[in-house]
Amino acid sequence: MKKSITFNCIITLLLLFVTNVNAQNASVSISPAGPTVCDGTTLSANTTGMNGPFIYLWSTGETTPTIIVNNSGSYRVRVTGQTLYNGVRTVSSALVPYTVVVSPTPQIAVKGNTNLCPGDSVKLIAKGRRPYYSYSWSNGSNLPYTYASQSGTYALTTSTNAGGCNYSASTTVDINVYDNGYQPAVNALSSLTVCKPGFVDLVADQGFSSYEWHWFDGTTSGGSSANQAVSILMDGSAGGTVLDTSTVYLTVQLNGTCKFSSSGTVIRSIRQVELRSQDCGIFNFNSTDSIKCAVVLPYLTTPQYEFEFEETAHPGITWTYISNTQWCRFADVTPALQPTKFYNVRVRPYIDGVGYCYGSVCQIGIATLRPNHTTLSFAERADGTVIDAQIFPNPSSSEFNLVLNSDLENAPAVVTITDLSGRTIDTFNFDGSQNTIQFGKNLMNGLYMITVEQGAFKNVTRILKTN
Repeated sequence: MKKSITFNCIITLLLLFVTNVNAQNASVSISPAGPTVCDGTTLSANTTGMNGPFIYLWSTGETTPTIIVNNSGSYRVRVTGQTLYNGVRTVSSALVPYTVVVSPTPQIAVKGNTNLCPGDSVKLIAKGRRPYYSYSWSNGSNLPYTYASQSGTYALTTSTNAGGCNYSASTTVDINVYDNGYQPAVNALSSLTVCKPGFVDLVADQGFSSYEWHWFDGTTSGGSSANQAVSILMDGSAGGTVLDTSTVYLTVQLNGTCKFSSSGTVIRSIRQVELRSQDCGIFNFNSTDSIKCAVVLPYLTTPQYEFEFEETAHPGITWTYISNTQWCRFADVTPALQPTKFYNVRVRPYIDGVGYCYGSVCQIGIATLRPNHTTLSFAERADGTVIDAQIFPNPSSSEFNLVLNSDLENAPAVVTITDLSGRTIDTFNFDGSQNTIQFGKNLMNGLYMITVEQGAFKNVTRILKTN
């Protein structure tokens, strides 16, 4: 019995010993050992005495079996795995210092300017971390320097074996050699055609030692500037009737020696286009009538004209009609203009798909179509009877007289006073047998529309109340 107990104890002790030995043999190390490695070297975690699956945690926070190093420093990895007899254990490596040899970045020193006059050259020198054991320029030179005398991109590739690491790296520089026929660019920051008065903003390319702008408008006047950018006011001082034109020239100097001048750049300002004065303030237009611009714009291309309409009763809601001529026929406007309504109208030039300066607003009105006549105060029936309403004085500083001449004495007329927004101010009946009636004494100063309706006929006219 004692022999059995002794034997079991021996077996247990042996198992404990093997387990402890296995646990003590579990370890992790990092390779390569360093301490000097090349930029981009892969560090690997190597385990002994453990089986997977493994869980990795590097001092950088990464959780992969390997990491790539680009910076000098000390690195450590911790690994969790299975030891013999399925025991879970976490072991850490030593904190290993590494010096990372970084690939040198070459630089090109330009001994002069990158923009050159015709026939000039500039020296390009390789600079950067040493040692380099080879140089290669894109123009074929293998020296630490080269000369550039033509426009282009010059590339330098250097090689080194610093710290036992073989590296190649490249860099470039752009050289621009101007020829004798070069014309400096005039870059527009705004449209070359603006409303009068307006500014045209121009800028030249960088890289020149001085700038000279000159502009001429066909007269003795003009202007100049010595800045890289210029803002030219087009205010009508050239005296043109509807269009002002200036020609702008740019001269640049390079390295204090050679000069180059641009060809002329034409800039323009367009003046406002107005409706004809005889079309403004007319409130008895027929829906088949037309209105017209007061001027035709002289321009390099045939201009169009954009007419904008706004019903006075709905301010802010506008629509447009583009005409190829000075004329705008109401029948072509969409949405259609409606009888007994009033509109704000303005027009602007429309050139090469761009709309420019709107002119002043005119107010017009569309009258009801009547047989044979389109006047405000006179309408004729098919049987020859007429309705004729006259208002005087107009303008008036006190009250107005309304005279209704009609053979329809038994048919009363309805008189409506509205403002230009379409709001009704007053409405009253007028018996034709009365012949004359006074109204409007309490109206505020301003323009009003008077509508006289009798039977199927309607007359519309306007009145002006003054001080």
